[in-house]
Amino acid sequence: MWDVIQKEAVEADRDPATLRMALRVNPRLTDTKTDPAQMPRAGTLAQYIDYARAAAEAGVHELFVDFGQTPAGLAERVDLAGRFLDGVRQG
Repeated sequence: MWDVIQKEAVEADRDPATLRMALRVNPRLTDTKTDPAQMPRAGTLAQYIDYARAAAEAGVHELFVDFGQTPAGLAERVDLAGRFLDGVRQG
């Protein structure tokens, strides 16, 4: 789909290099690994970390993972976000 968007930009006399691809994920965290076909709808934190890395490799410029949608308290959501970022950075 991204290729089509870039082609349309060129046809509209726009620079496709100025476009940014953003992806939003509302994770449903599970304790056990889910079938890869369930991603990004549900999975473990490790699966979401792998998903983020794959998204970056596929050309996604911005990834918004909304841990605010999880049924956890604020402190746990902050911890999840920190562990997620650490995991993505460790590559």
